[in-house]
Amino acid sequence: MDLQQLLGGSLGQEATQLISQQLGIDAGQAQSAVNLALPTILNALNKNASTEDGAAALTNAISNDHNGSGLGDLAGLAQTALGGQGASVLQHIFGGAEQNVTTAVSQNAGIGGGQASQVLQILAPIVLNALGNQSQQSGGGINIGSIAGILSNFVGNQQQQAPQHNDMISQLLDRNNDGNVADDVIGMLGNLFKK
Repeated sequence: MDLQQLLGGSLGQEATQLISQQLGIDAGQAQSAVNLALPTILNALNKNASTEDGAAALTNAISNDHNGSGLGDLAGLAQTALGGQGASVLQHIFGGAEQNVTTAVSQNAGIGGGQASQVLQILAPIVLNALGNQSQQSGGGINIGSIAGILSNFVGNQQQQAPQHNDMISQLLDRNNDGNVADDVIGMLGNLFKK
């Protein structure tokens, strides 16, 4: 099972339902928020993993804190995320672009900025745990190659299946609005997932 199937299947449905219930938003709004937030998080992780240091930091974070065990209790994972861990994870993933992403999710789903931020905070550790879970199932355990491969495959598939999001996601991740996200990724790597 690839990451797209895992998140788009029962796990994705459970996460969307949890977000709807936790935040008091209707299921359609929750789904709209997840539909933009999820590929944006995964694209940012893919960009982070495109460098040796970024891939190593991401792999370390997944090995130590997000190995897939949290997927058995999404409600507990959400509570931990909303207790501060989710905001910290987002800062490492987006490296300063969190507000841009939050605004886009808010506008796309028709929800408030605080709710959009909470959607992102809940989804980030779920995504990392799903990556940890899939990496372990791929046979080699959690390692740089499997994490980078999973992310690259997801992003490639997502760009083909939902091309309308590609420009928006790139703009959201381009912190200095120069049209190049590569220089922003380098800036994100300084403290990526380091405690």
